Amino acid sequence: MRKLFTLIAIFAGTMAAMATDYTNKLVVTIDGVSTAPSDNTITVDAQDDGTYNLQLKNLILTLFGEPMPVGTINVANVKGTQSGASTILTTSQNILIAPGDMAEIPYWAGPELGPVPVNINADMRDNHLYALITIGFMGMNIEVTFGDVYQMANSGFEYFHSVTAPDLFSGTAVTSDEPDNWHSFMSCTGDFTAFVQGVPHTFISTETRPGTSGTKSVLIKSGLVLGSIVANGTLTNGRLNAGAMSPADPANNAFVDITGTDVDAKGDPFYTMFNGRPDSLRVWVKFTQGTPSAEYPYATVTAAITDGSYYQEPVDKDYTDILVGRAANATIESNEGVWQKLTIPFDYASYTDKEAKTILVTFSTNAGAAQASGEDELYVDDMEMIYNCSATAVSVKGTDIEGFGTAEDNTYEVFLNGENASVSADDIVVKTDGKGARVLIETADVDLTGGGSDVTITVLSEDLKNSNTYVVKTRNSNLSGINNASVNAGGKAEIKAVYNMNGQMVETPLKGSVYVVKYTNGKTEKVTLK
Repeated sequence: MRKLFTLIAIFAGTMAAMATDYTNKLVVTIDGVSTAPSDNTITVDAQDDGTYNLQLKNLILTLFGEPMPVGTINVANVKGTQSGASTILTTSQNILIAPGDMAEIPYWAGPELGPVPVNINADMRDNHLYALITIGFMGMNIEVTFGDVYQMANSGFEYFHSVTAPDLFSGTAVTSDEPDNWHSFMSCTGDFTAFVQGVPHTFISTETRPGTSGTKSVLIKSGLVLGSIVANGTLTNGRLNAGAMSPADPANNAFVDITGTDVDAKGDPFYTMFNGRPDSLRVWVKFTQGTPSAEYPYATVTAAITDGSYYQEPVDKDYTDILVGRAANATIESNEGVWQKLTIPFDYASYTDKEAKTILVTFSTNAGAAQASGEDELYVDDMEMIYNCSATAVSVKGTDIEGFGTAEDNTYEVFLNGENASVSADDIVVKTDGKGARVLIETADVDLTGGGSDVTITVLSEDLKNSNTYVVKTRNSNLSGINNASVNAGGKAEIKAVYNMNGQMVETPLKGSVYVVKYTNGKTEKVTLK
Protein backbone atom coordinates (compact mmCIF):
# COMPACT_ATOMS: atom_id res chain seq x y z
CA MET A 1 0.00 0.00 0.00
CA ARG A 2 2.83 2.38 0.91
CA LYS A 3 4.42 1.71 -2.48
CA LEU A 4 1.13 2.52 -4.22
CA PHE A 5 0.86 5.85 -2.42
CA THR A 6 4.48 6.60 -3.28
CA LEU A 7 3.81 5.99 -6.98
CA ILE A 8 0.71 8.19 -6.85
CA ALA A 9 2.71 10.98 -5.18
CA ILE A 10 5.46 10.72 -7.81
CA PHE A 11 2.88 10.80 -10.62
CA ALA A 12 1.11 13.80 -9.10
CA GLY A 13 4.41 15.65 -8.75
CA THR A 14 5.29 14.88 -12.34
CA MET A 15 1.91 16.20 -13.53
CA ALA A 16 2.32 19.39 -11.48
CA ALA A 17 5.71 20.03 -13.03
CA MET A 18 4.61 19.37 -16.61
CA ALA A 19 5.20 22.24 -19.00
CA THR A 20 2.33 23.80 -20.91
CA ASP A 21 2.64 24.83 -24.56
CA TYR A 22 0.68 27.87 -25.74
CA THR A 23 0.42 28.38 -29.51
CA ASN A 24 -0.82 31.70 -30.85
CA LYS A 25 -0.02 34.65 -33.10
CA LEU A 26 3.23 36.49 -32.44
CA VAL A 27 4.05 40.02 -33.60
CA VAL A 28 7.53 41.56 -33.40
CA THR A 29 7.77 45.36 -33.24
CA ILE A 30 11.16 46.95 -33.91
CA ASP A 31 11.46 50.66 -33.16
CA GLY A 32 7.72 51.11 -33.69
CA VAL A 33 7.33 49.06 -36.88
CA SER A 34 5.44 45.76 -36.51
CA THR A 35 5.71 42.57 -38.52
CA ALA A 36 2.73 40.63 -39.78
CA PRO A 37 1.45 38.06 -37.24
CA SER A 38 2.98 34.57 -37.38
CA ASP A 39 2.28 31.38 -35.47
CA ASN A 40 4.63 30.53 -32.60
CA THR A 41 4.71 28.64 -29.31
CA ILE A 42 5.69 29.70 -25.80
CA THR A 43 6.27 26.98 -23.21
CA VAL A 44 5.54 27.74 -19.55
CA ASP A 45 6.93 25.41 -16.89
CA ALA A 46 5.73 25.88 -13.28
CA GLN A 47 8.41 25.28 -10.64
CA ASP A 48 8.04 23.90 -7.11
CA ASP A 49 9.08 27.23 -5.57
CA GLY A 50 6.18 29.10 -7.21
CA THR A 51 8.25 30.61 -10.04
CA TYR A 52 7.98 29.82 -13.74
CA ASN A 53 10.33 29.12 -16.62
CA LEU A 54 9.40 30.46 -20.07
CA GLN A 55 10.76 29.42 -23.45
CA LEU A 56 10.21 31.02 -26.87
CA LYS A 57 11.90 28.88 -29.49
CA ASN A 58 13.38 29.91 -32.83
CA LEU A 59 12.73 33.66 -32.72
CA ILE A 60 13.36 35.22 -36.14
CA LEU A 61 13.26 38.97 -36.73
CA THR A 62 12.71 40.77 -40.02
CA LEU A 63 15.19 43.59 -40.62
CA PHE A 64 15.09 45.68 -43.80
CA GLY A 65 12.86 43.04 -45.35
CA GLU A 66 15.29 40.21 -44.62
CA PRO A 67 14.95 37.49 -41.94
CA MET A 68 17.44 37.53 -39.05
CA PRO A 69 17.47 34.33 -36.96
CA VAL A 70 17.90 35.33 -33.30
CA GLY A 71 17.58 32.07 -31.39
CA THR A 72 15.70 30.59 -28.44
CA ILE A 73 14.70 32.74 -25.49
CA ASN A 74 14.89 30.90 -22.15
CA VAL A 75 13.88 32.86 -19.05
CA ALA A 76 13.94 31.22 -15.60
CA ASN A 77 12.76 32.36 -12.16
CA VAL A 78 9.81 34.36 -13.45
CA LYS A 79 7.65 35.59 -10.59
CA GLY A 80 3.93 34.75 -10.59
CA THR A 81 1.36 36.87 -8.76
CA GLN A 82 -2.35 36.09 -8.60
CA SER A 83 -4.69 38.84 -9.83
CA GLY A 84 -8.31 37.70 -10.00
CA ALA A 85 -8.57 34.74 -12.38
CA SER A 86 -5.12 35.47 -13.85
CA THR A 87 -1.57 34.70 -12.88
CA ILE A 88 0.57 37.70 -13.76
CA LEU A 89 4.12 36.72 -14.69
CA THR A 90 6.78 39.43 -14.37
CA THR A 91 10.55 39.59 -14.54
CA SER A 92 13.45 41.82 -15.60
CA GLN A 93 16.81 40.12 -16.04
CA ASN A 94 19.74 39.56 -18.34
CA ILE A 95 19.81 36.28 -20.24
CA LEU A 96 21.92 34.40 -22.74
CA ILE A 97 20.09 33.62 -25.98
CA ALA A 98 20.46 29.99 -27.05
CA PRO A 99 20.71 28.79 -30.67
CA GLY A 100 17.51 27.68 -32.35
CA ASP A 101 16.95 24.07 -33.37
CA MET A 102 15.88 24.53 -36.99
CA ALA A 103 18.28 22.42 -39.07
CA GLU A 104 17.81 24.58 -42.16
CA ILE A 105 19.21 27.64 -40.32
CA PRO A 106 22.99 27.25 -39.73
CA TYR A 107 23.58 30.56 -37.94
CA TRP A 108 21.76 32.27 -35.06
CA ALA A 109 22.78 35.80 -34.08
CA GLY A 110 21.55 35.79 -30.48
CA PRO A 111 24.25 33.59 -28.88
CA GLU A 112 26.95 35.96 -30.17
CA LEU A 113 25.60 38.91 -28.19
CA GLY A 114 26.37 37.76 -24.66
CA PRO A 115 23.93 38.79 -21.89
CA VAL A 116 20.95 40.80 -23.17
CA PRO A 117 18.25 42.54 -21.06
CA VAL A 118 14.80 40.96 -21.16
CA ASN A 119 11.56 42.20 -19.56
CA ILE A 120 8.46 40.02 -19.41
CA ASN A 121 4.88 40.83 -18.45
CA ALA A 122 2.42 38.02 -19.09
CA ASP A 123 -1.16 37.06 -18.23
CA MET A 124 -1.81 33.34 -17.85
CA ARG A 125 -5.37 32.10 -17.29
CA ASP A 126 -7.48 29.12 -18.32
CA ASN A 127 -5.96 27.87 -21.58
CA HIS A 128 -4.69 31.24 -22.75
CA LEU A 129 -1.38 33.07 -22.47
CA TYR A 130 -0.84 36.71 -23.37
CA ALA A 131 2.79 37.83 -23.15
CA LEU A 132 4.65 41.07 -23.74
CA ILE A 133 8.41 40.56 -24.02
CA THR A 134 10.92 43.37 -24.60
CA ILE A 135 14.46 42.52 -25.61
CA GLY A 136 17.55 44.68 -25.90
CA PHE A 137 19.06 43.43 -29.14
CA MET A 138 21.92 45.11 -31.05
CA GLY A 139 20.91 48.56 -29.83
CA MET A 140 17.30 48.14 -30.98
CA ASN A 141 14.09 48.28 -28.95
CA ILE A 142 12.36 44.99 -29.73
CA GLU A 143 8.88 44.20 -28.46
CA VAL A 144 7.41 40.72 -28.87
CA THR A 145 3.65 40.46 -28.39
CA PHE A 146 2.19 36.98 -28.12
CA GLY A 147 -1.51 36.08 -28.20
CA ASP A 148 -2.59 39.73 -28.28
CA VAL A 149 -6.24 40.22 -27.33
CA TYR A 150 -5.86 43.86 -26.30
CA GLN A 151 -4.91 45.55 -29.57
CA MET A 152 -6.22 44.93 -33.07
CA ALA A 153 -4.05 43.28 -35.69
CA ASN A 154 -2.63 45.58 -38.35
CA SER A 155 -3.98 48.69 -36.63
CA GLY A 156 -1.10 50.64 -38.18
CA PHE A 157 -2.44 49.70 -41.65
CA GLU A 158 0.97 48.61 -42.91
CA TYR A 159 -0.11 45.33 -44.55
CA PHE A 160 -2.58 44.83 -47.41
CA HIS A 161 -3.98 42.03 -49.52
CA SER A 162 -5.72 42.10 -52.89
CA VAL A 163 -9.41 41.36 -53.40
CA THR A 164 -10.92 40.70 -56.81
CA ALA A 165 -14.64 40.88 -57.60
CA PRO A 166 -16.73 41.27 -60.79
CA ASP A 167 -18.21 44.63 -61.72
CA LEU A 168 -21.89 43.99 -62.44
CA PHE A 169 -22.22 46.72 -65.06
CA SER A 170 -19.00 46.29 -67.05
CA GLY A 171 -18.66 42.54 -66.58
CA THR A 172 -14.94 42.87 -65.92
CA ALA A 173 -13.02 41.83 -62.84
CA VAL A 174 -11.99 44.63 -60.49
CA THR A 175 -9.12 44.37 -58.00
CA SER A 176 -8.80 46.42 -54.83
CA ASP A 177 -6.44 46.53 -51.84
CA GLU A 178 -7.88 45.93 -48.37
CA PRO A 179 -5.77 46.18 -45.19
CA ASP A 180 -5.07 42.78 -43.64
CA ASN A 181 -7.74 41.97 -41.01
CA TRP A 182 -9.95 44.79 -42.38
CA HIS A 183 -12.69 44.72 -45.00
CA SER A 184 -14.75 46.91 -47.31
CA PHE A 185 -17.39 46.43 -50.04
CA MET A 186 -15.12 44.25 -52.17
CA SER A 187 -15.48 41.43 -49.63
CA CYS A 188 -19.07 42.08 -48.53
CA THR A 189 -21.97 39.65 -48.34
CA GLY A 190 -25.78 39.94 -48.65
CA ASP A 191 -28.50 39.80 -51.29
CA PHE A 192 -27.27 42.92 -53.07
CA THR A 193 -23.57 42.02 -53.06
CA ALA A 194 -23.36 41.96 -56.85
CA PHE A 195 -24.49 45.60 -57.06
CA VAL A 196 -21.75 47.00 -54.80
CA GLN A 197 -18.91 44.48 -54.75
CA GLY A 198 -17.11 45.69 -57.86
CA VAL A 199 -16.49 49.22 -56.54
CA PRO A 200 -13.15 49.75 -54.72
CA HIS A 201 -13.38 51.92 -51.60
CA THR A 202 -10.02 51.25 -49.88
CA PHE A 203 -6.53 52.04 -51.17
CA ILE A 204 -2.91 51.79 -50.03
CA SER A 205 -1.62 55.23 -49.11
CA THR A 206 1.91 56.44 -48.40
CA GLU A 207 0.58 59.57 -46.69
CA THR A 208 1.24 58.94 -43.00
CA ARG A 209 0.50 60.81 -39.81
CA PRO A 210 3.16 63.08 -38.27
CA GLY A 211 5.82 61.34 -36.21
CA THR A 212 5.03 57.77 -37.24
CA SER A 213 7.66 55.16 -37.94
CA GLY A 214 5.30 53.41 -40.36
CA THR A 215 5.27 53.92 -44.11
CA LYS A 216 1.61 53.38 -45.00
CA SER A 217 -1.94 54.34 -44.08
CA VAL A 218 -5.31 53.35 -45.54
CA LEU A 219 -7.33 55.68 -47.76
CA ILE A 220 -11.10 55.20 -47.67
CA LYS A 221 -13.12 56.76 -50.52
CA SER A 222 -16.79 57.14 -51.28
CA GLY A 223 -17.88 55.78 -54.68
CA LEU A 224 -20.72 55.07 -57.08
CA VAL A 225 -22.78 51.90 -56.60
CA LEU A 226 -25.73 50.70 -58.66
CA GLY A 227 -24.36 52.90 -61.42
CA SER A 228 -25.47 56.24 -59.96
CA ILE A 229 -25.79 56.13 -56.15
CA VAL A 230 -22.90 57.67 -54.20
CA ALA A 231 -22.12 55.34 -51.30
CA ASN A 232 -20.08 56.16 -48.21
CA GLY A 233 -16.62 54.67 -48.15
CA THR A 234 -16.58 52.17 -45.28
CA LEU A 235 -13.91 50.05 -43.60
CA THR A 236 -14.50 47.53 -40.81
CA ASN A 237 -12.72 44.66 -39.11
CA GLY A 238 -16.05 42.81 -39.34
CA ARG A 239 -17.91 42.32 -42.59
CA LEU A 240 -20.15 44.57 -44.63
CA ASN A 241 -23.62 43.33 -45.54
CA ALA A 242 -25.45 44.64 -48.62
CA GLY A 243 -28.96 43.58 -47.70
CA ALA A 244 -31.32 46.18 -49.13
CA MET A 245 -31.80 48.53 -52.07
CA SER A 246 -32.23 51.59 -49.83
CA PRO A 247 -28.82 52.75 -48.54
CA ALA A 248 -30.38 53.89 -45.23
CA ASP A 249 -31.90 50.47 -44.50
CA PRO A 250 -30.17 48.80 -41.47
CA ALA A 251 -29.95 45.66 -43.60
CA ASN A 252 -26.97 47.50 -45.07
CA ASN A 253 -24.53 47.29 -42.19
CA ALA A 254 -21.19 46.28 -40.75
CA PHE A 255 -21.50 43.21 -38.53
CA VAL A 256 -19.46 40.83 -36.42
CA ASP A 257 -20.27 37.15 -35.90
CA ILE A 258 -17.61 34.94 -34.30
CA THR A 259 -19.55 31.80 -35.22
CA GLY A 260 -19.04 32.53 -38.92
CA THR A 261 -16.68 30.29 -40.84
CA ASP A 262 -16.14 32.47 -43.94
CA VAL A 263 -12.66 33.90 -44.48
CA ASP A 264 -11.42 36.84 -46.51
CA ALA A 265 -9.12 36.78 -49.54
CA LYS A 266 -6.09 36.43 -47.27
CA GLY A 267 -7.64 33.57 -45.32
CA ASP A 268 -8.47 35.51 -42.13
CA PRO A 269 -11.91 35.45 -40.45
CA PHE A 270 -14.28 38.42 -40.57
CA TYR A 271 -13.91 39.10 -36.87
CA THR A 272 -11.31 39.90 -34.21
CA MET A 273 -11.10 38.09 -30.88
CA PHE A 274 -10.75 40.80 -28.25
CA ASN A 275 -10.73 40.54 -24.44
CA GLY A 276 -9.71 44.06 -23.50
CA ARG A 277 -11.63 46.85 -21.84
CA PRO A 278 -9.68 49.87 -23.09
CA ASP A 279 -10.36 53.28 -21.61
CA SER A 280 -10.14 55.05 -24.94
CA LEU A 281 -9.45 54.58 -28.64
CA ARG A 282 -6.72 56.73 -30.18
CA VAL A 283 -6.44 57.12 -33.94
CA TRP A 284 -5.05 59.53 -36.52
CA VAL A 285 -7.33 60.65 -39.37
CA LYS A 286 -7.31 63.10 -42.27
CA PHE A 287 -10.65 63.92 -43.86
CA THR A 288 -11.80 65.94 -46.86
CA GLN A 289 -15.17 66.15 -48.62
CA GLY A 290 -15.29 66.25 -52.40
CA THR A 291 -18.24 68.61 -52.20
CA PRO A 292 -18.54 70.27 -48.78
CA SER A 293 -21.91 69.55 -47.16
CA ALA A 294 -23.34 71.90 -44.55
CA GLU A 295 -25.94 69.34 -43.45
CA TYR A 296 -23.69 66.26 -43.35
CA PRO A 297 -20.12 67.53 -42.88
CA TYR A 298 -18.68 64.75 -40.71
CA ALA A 299 -16.91 61.41 -41.07
CA THR A 300 -17.28 58.86 -38.28
CA VAL A 301 -15.68 56.00 -36.36
CA THR A 302 -17.33 53.58 -33.93
CA ALA A 303 -15.94 50.77 -31.78
CA ALA A 304 -18.27 48.29 -30.07
CA ILE A 305 -17.01 45.59 -27.67
CA THR A 306 -19.41 42.66 -27.25
CA ASP A 307 -19.78 39.38 -25.38
CA GLY A 308 -19.31 37.48 -28.65
CA SER A 309 -22.93 37.56 -29.79
CA TYR A 310 -23.92 38.80 -33.24
CA TYR A 311 -23.85 42.60 -33.47
CA GLN A 312 -24.29 45.12 -36.28
CA GLU A 313 -24.09 48.85 -36.97
CA PRO A 314 -26.35 50.59 -37.77
CA VAL A 315 -28.37 48.56 -35.28
CA ASP A 316 -31.67 46.90 -36.12
CA LYS A 317 -32.70 46.31 -32.50
CA ASP A 318 -31.59 46.91 -28.90
CA TYR A 319 -28.18 45.31 -28.30
CA THR A 320 -27.41 46.73 -24.85
CA ASP A 321 -27.62 43.27 -23.25
CA ILE A 322 -24.67 41.99 -25.30
CA LEU A 323 -22.62 45.18 -25.54
CA VAL A 324 -19.75 45.50 -23.05
CA GLY A 325 -18.56 48.97 -24.07
CA ARG A 326 -18.72 51.40 -26.95
CA ALA A 327 -16.76 54.38 -28.25
CA ALA A 328 -17.91 56.65 -31.05
CA ASN A 329 -17.07 59.92 -32.75
CA ALA A 330 -19.67 60.99 -35.30
CA THR A 331 -18.25 64.49 -35.73
CA ILE A 332 -14.89 64.05 -37.45
CA GLU A 333 -14.40 67.42 -39.13
CA SER A 334 -12.44 68.12 -42.28
CA ASN A 335 -10.22 70.53 -40.32
CA GLU A 336 -8.84 71.85 -43.63
CA GLY A 337 -7.65 68.38 -44.58
CA VAL A 338 -4.81 68.05 -42.05
CA TRP A 339 -3.95 65.08 -39.88
CA GLN A 340 -5.68 65.09 -36.50
CA LYS A 341 -5.28 62.79 -33.50
CA LEU A 342 -8.54 61.63 -31.95
CA THR A 343 -8.87 60.19 -28.45
CA ILE A 344 -12.33 58.72 -27.95
CA PRO A 345 -13.40 57.41 -24.50
CA PHE A 346 -15.24 54.12 -24.10
CA ASP A 347 -18.60 54.07 -22.31
CA TYR A 348 -19.06 51.04 -20.07
CA ALA A 349 -21.66 52.35 -17.64
CA SER A 350 -24.48 52.04 -20.19
CA TYR A 351 -23.89 48.38 -20.98
CA THR A 352 -23.53 44.89 -19.56
CA ASP A 353 -20.64 43.75 -17.37
CA LYS A 354 -20.14 40.54 -19.34
CA GLU A 355 -16.74 39.29 -20.45
CA ALA A 356 -15.43 40.94 -23.61
CA LYS A 357 -14.88 38.55 -26.50
CA THR A 358 -14.84 40.58 -29.73
CA ILE A 359 -14.86 44.12 -31.10
CA LEU A 360 -16.38 45.76 -34.17
CA VAL A 361 -14.62 48.90 -35.41
CA THR A 362 -16.04 50.79 -38.38
CA PHE A 363 -14.82 53.89 -40.22
CA SER A 364 -17.06 55.75 -42.67
CA THR A 365 -16.55 58.81 -44.84
CA ASN A 366 -19.87 60.18 -43.59
CA ALA A 367 -21.75 59.91 -40.30
CA GLY A 368 -25.06 59.92 -42.19
CA ALA A 369 -26.14 56.83 -44.10
CA ALA A 370 -25.84 57.37 -47.86
CA GLN A 371 -24.79 61.00 -47.37
CA ALA A 372 -21.51 60.91 -49.28
CA SER A 373 -20.86 64.15 -51.13
CA GLY A 374 -18.88 63.22 -54.20
CA GLU A 375 -15.33 61.90 -53.76
CA ASP A 376 -14.93 62.07 -49.99
CA GLU A 377 -11.59 60.85 -48.63
CA LEU A 378 -10.75 59.58 -45.15
CA TYR A 379 -7.16 58.60 -44.35
CA VAL A 380 -6.68 56.44 -41.24
CA ASP A 381 -3.38 55.67 -39.52
CA ASP A 382 -2.01 54.17 -36.29
CA MET A 383 -5.10 53.21 -34.31
CA GLU A 384 -4.40 52.15 -30.72
CA MET A 385 -6.42 51.04 -27.71
CA ILE A 386 -5.37 53.00 -24.60
CA TYR A 387 -5.36 51.35 -21.17
CA ASN A 388 -4.99 53.57 -18.08
CA CYS A 389 -2.97 52.47 -15.05
CA SER A 390 -3.00 55.14 -12.34
CA ALA A 391 -4.27 54.70 -8.79
CA THR A 392 -6.82 57.39 -7.92
CA ALA A 393 -7.40 56.47 -4.26
CA VAL A 394 -6.03 54.03 -1.68
CA SER A 395 -7.58 53.10 1.63
CA VAL A 396 -5.94 51.23 4.53
CA LYS A 397 -8.22 49.30 6.87
CA GLY A 398 -11.21 51.27 5.59
CA THR A 399 -9.65 54.74 5.85
CA ASP A 400 -8.70 56.72 2.73
CA ILE A 401 -5.17 58.11 2.50
CA GLU A 402 -5.58 61.87 2.63
CA GLY A 403 -3.83 63.76 -0.13
CA PHE A 404 -3.30 60.64 -2.22
CA GLY A 405 -1.92 61.55 -5.62
CA THR A 406 0.07 64.57 -4.38
CA ALA A 407 3.37 62.90 -3.46
CA GLU A 408 5.98 63.35 -6.18
CA ASP A 409 7.64 60.02 -5.37
CA ASN A 410 4.30 58.19 -4.90
CA THR A 411 5.26 57.31 -1.30
CA TYR A 412 2.81 57.79 1.57
CA GLU A 413 3.07 57.29 5.33
CA VAL A 414 -0.04 56.20 7.19
CA PHE A 415 -0.32 56.25 11.00
CA LEU A 416 -2.70 53.70 12.51
CA ASN A 417 -4.13 53.61 16.01
CA GLY A 418 -3.93 50.35 17.88
CA GLU A 419 -1.48 47.80 19.13
CA ASN A 420 -0.27 46.63 15.72
CA ALA A 421 0.19 48.70 12.58
CA SER A 422 1.13 45.71 10.39
CA VAL A 423 -1.27 45.14 7.48
CA SER A 424 -1.98 42.49 4.85
CA ALA A 425 -3.03 42.87 1.22
CA ASP A 426 -6.64 42.33 2.31
CA ASP A 427 -6.43 45.57 4.33
CA ILE A 428 -5.64 47.62 1.19
CA VAL A 429 -8.26 48.82 -1.32
CA VAL A 430 -7.08 50.53 -4.48
CA LYS A 431 -9.21 52.50 -6.95
CA THR A 432 -7.82 53.12 -10.45
CA ASP A 433 -8.63 55.11 -13.58
CA GLY A 434 -8.39 51.98 -15.75
CA LYS A 435 -11.50 49.91 -16.42
CA GLY A 436 -9.44 46.73 -16.69
CA ALA A 437 -6.32 47.79 -14.76
CA ARG A 438 -4.67 45.08 -12.68
CA VAL A 439 -3.60 45.77 -9.10
CA LEU A 440 -0.75 43.83 -7.49
CA ILE A 441 -0.14 44.33 -3.74
CA GLU A 442 2.92 43.15 -1.82
CA THR A 443 3.35 43.68 1.93
CA ALA A 444 6.46 43.35 4.08
CA ASP A 445 6.28 43.63 7.86
CA VAL A 446 8.73 46.08 9.44
CA ASP A 447 10.19 45.35 12.88
CA LEU A 448 9.02 48.49 14.68
CA THR A 449 7.63 49.26 18.11
CA GLY A 450 3.89 48.84 17.62
CA GLY A 451 4.35 47.08 14.30
CA GLY A 452 4.28 48.41 10.76
CA SER A 453 4.37 47.38 7.12
CA ASP A 454 5.86 48.58 3.85
CA VAL A 455 3.25 48.09 1.14
CA THR A 456 4.14 48.14 -2.57
CA ILE A 457 1.19 48.69 -4.91
CA THR A 458 1.69 48.15 -8.64
CA VAL A 459 -1.07 49.18 -11.03
CA LEU A 460 -0.63 47.49 -14.42
CA SER A 461 -2.50 48.55 -17.54
CA GLU A 462 -4.75 45.76 -18.77
CA ASP A 463 -2.51 45.20 -21.79
CA LEU A 464 0.51 45.00 -19.40
CA LYS A 465 2.44 47.65 -21.35
CA ASN A 466 2.48 50.36 -18.68
CA SER A 467 2.49 50.53 -14.90
CA ASN A 468 2.67 52.84 -11.91
CA THR A 469 4.08 51.92 -8.49
CA TYR A 470 3.07 53.34 -5.11
CA VAL A 471 4.57 52.74 -1.66
CA VAL A 472 2.51 52.97 1.55
CA LYS A 473 4.30 52.82 4.91
CA THR A 474 1.99 51.97 7.81
CA ARG A 475 3.22 53.03 11.22
CA ASN A 476 1.77 52.94 14.74
CA SER A 477 0.59 56.35 15.92
CA ASN A 478 0.73 55.35 19.62
CA LEU A 479 4.31 54.25 20.28
CA SER A 480 3.92 52.39 23.57
CA GLY A 481 6.40 53.27 26.31
CA ILE A 482 6.65 57.01 25.60
CA ASN A 483 5.11 58.38 28.78
CA ASN A 484 3.27 61.68 29.09
CA ALA A 485 3.65 62.15 25.36
CA SER A 486 0.27 63.79 24.96
CA VAL A 487 0.52 66.28 27.80
CA ASN A 488 2.25 69.13 26.00
CA ALA A 489 0.89 68.10 22.61
CA GLY A 490 -2.67 69.04 23.45
CA GLY A 491 -4.11 65.69 24.55
CA LYS A 492 -5.49 64.41 21.19
CA ALA A 493 -2.57 64.73 18.80
CA GLU A 494 -1.00 61.60 17.31
CA ILE A 495 2.71 60.92 17.02
CA LYS A 496 3.99 61.64 13.51
CA ALA A 497 7.70 60.91 13.94
CA VAL A 498 10.34 60.24 16.60
CA TYR A 499 13.91 61.60 16.45
CA ASN A 500 17.02 60.89 18.53
CA MET A 501 19.04 63.74 20.00
CA ASN A 502 21.18 63.86 16.83
CA GLY A 503 18.10 64.73 14.77
CA GLN A 504 17.87 61.30 13.09
CA MET A 505 14.44 59.70 12.60
CA VAL A 506 14.02 56.58 14.74
CA GLU A 507 11.66 53.73 13.91
CA THR A 508 12.52 51.55 16.92
CA PRO A 509 12.93 53.65 20.11
CA LEU A 510 15.00 52.11 22.90
CA LYS A 511 14.02 52.15 26.57
CA GLY A 512 15.89 54.62 28.72
CA SER A 513 16.75 56.93 25.83
CA VAL A 514 15.63 60.50 25.24
CA TYR A 515 13.79 61.38 22.04
CA VAL A 516 12.16 64.36 20.34
CA VAL A 517 8.57 63.50 19.40
CA LYS A 518 6.80 65.36 16.59
CA TYR A 519 2.97 65.36 16.56
CA THR A 520 0.41 65.65 13.81
CA ASN A 521 -0.67 69.08 15.07
CA GLY A 522 2.84 70.46 14.49
CA LYS A 523 4.00 70.48 18.12
CA THR A 524 7.12 68.72 19.41
CA GLU A 525 8.38 67.68 22.85
CA LYS A 526 11.29 65.87 24.46
CA VAL A 527 10.37 62.59 26.17
CA THR A 528 12.12 59.67 27.81
CA LEU A 529 11.13 56.15 26.82
CA LYS A 530 10.64 54.18 30.05
